[in-house]
Amino acid sequence: MRARSVGYSIYMVLSIMASLTIAAIPAILFFGWFLLHFTNFLNSIGFPFSTLYDWALPLLSGTFDPIVIQYFWVFVLFVPVGLTCYAIFLGSLLGLFKLSRRGIPFLEDGYYSSDTEAWLLYEYYEIYYVLFPYFAGFFSVFLDTKPRHQAFGCKIGNNTVVGNGRLFNPERTIIGDNCFFGYDAILSGHVYESGRLYLKTVKLGNNVTVGANAVVLPGADIGDNVIVGANTVVPKDTTIPSNTIWVHGKAIPRKSKPVAEKLHQPIGGPPPLDPEDEADIPENGERL
Repeated sequence: MRARSVGYSIYMVLSIMASLTIAAIPAILFFGWFLLHFTNFLNSIGFPFSTLYDWALPLLSGTFDPIVIQYFWVFVLFVPVGLTCYAIFLGSLLGLFKLSRRGIPFLEDGYYSSDTEAWLLYEYYEIYYVLFPYFAGFFSVFLDTKPRHQAFGCKIGNNTVVGNGRLFNPERTIIGDNCFFGYDAILSGHVYESGRLYLKTVKLGNNVTVGANAVVLPGADIGDNVIVGANTVVPKDTTIPSNTIWVHGKAIPRKSKPVAEKLHQPIGGPPPLDPEDEADIPENGERL
């Protein structure tokens, strides 16, 4: 068992180093082509690039070094091209990390003792997902993190905003439609307890709101139209029924209808009657 653990350790380190190196190659090649040929390429297109270049040439020639003239478009477009190279690197790195992850066995849901190889395999399997945000942090400021979680196996429905929520185990997370996560809300598919590692998928229904700093532990099954209060904990293997608010360790029925249901009600006029109330309508059609 120890020999296998050492082998997986070496594989993890080498795969990460190789992924970083290989992912950088296309970005470097693109940037090198940009430095050497981009100015001539744009000028060869003609209007408006050649016109702008001819207009700027006399203004720059007496003030800046000739190298600025030679690499005019490099300086003008340095920031967008730099971001493009960064995106190429991240896209390549994501694909390589996903590929490298396949070399580590995936553990099924259940308990695993700390003195077994499984604990180490779990940590190695997750490290690719943990490392990637350190390289993609710049884009995460401007873009939703949902695509990154999906790339590592999370199932997320339509119109769901992960935002500043944190998914510890995307491959063990299922989220429905129209869900929202408050700041630092955590969904975890694992927990350590009494020298054991417990793994189980977390499931969220539709129209679920998880408040800021709330923690949802493995095995939790949250129904539709549920609000998980801020700073609350949903213990492992807890089932929260639909149309409730989870606060102080218990589910409280919601008194008002969820927003999704209110949107389908007609605007103006009396609210629609329930079938049970139809018997109370007199023959003239007026409400009692």
